[in-house]
Amino acid sequence: MTSLSAPLYIVTGVLLVAGAAKALRPTATATALRALRVPKPMQATRLLGVAEIALAAAAVALGLPVLWAGVALAYASFTVFIIWALNGNQDVATCGCFGHEDTPPTPGHAAFNAAAAAVAALAVFDPVKLADFDGSALEALLAFVLVIAGIALSIGVLTTLPRTLALARGTAAPAIPTFSIENSPTTSQGRS
Repeated sequence: MTSLSAPLYIVTGVLLVAGAAKALRPTATATALRALRVPKPMQATRLLGVAEIALAAAAVALGLPVLWAGVALAYASFTVFIIWALNGNQDVATCGCFGHEDTPPTPGHAAFNAAAAAVAALAVFDPVKLADFDGSALEALLAFVLVIAGIALSIGVLTTLPRTLALARGTAAPAIPTFSIENSPTTSQGRS
């Protein structure tokens, strides 16, 4: 295994999760694809999701340079889409990458996609495959846990962080209804 393995597995894991989200909840991505005038955007979104899952799984399992090139191309395409959306296309309120309606395209998302494309492109010249792991079972478990944590943190940075920052700036409504004591109904038992 090389030092490229962990970041490569993290970005590939993010691709796999995003693919699953598109396949299971295609509406948000389909809305973004409509802005691109993609015909049959719901079907295209599901197909894209399944393709992302297959590409990510095959790249990790087989480690072929052509598959890593596919991962790099996918992320490069996502980078171009996010930059296009950021440059004044008002029709794209969400990128829909993870099946959420309220995940707007951000410069951070474009930067993550560009970095992921670069990491995958490096794997074209230094291929990594899961079978090359030469550590002990404990090391494999630790690596697995760290990669899962990296995937979760990456997805959080791409989804939850932009929503949280929008809430902090006051430019977004909370996604979950809030509870306030001042607004709650009082009962005769609750009064003192």
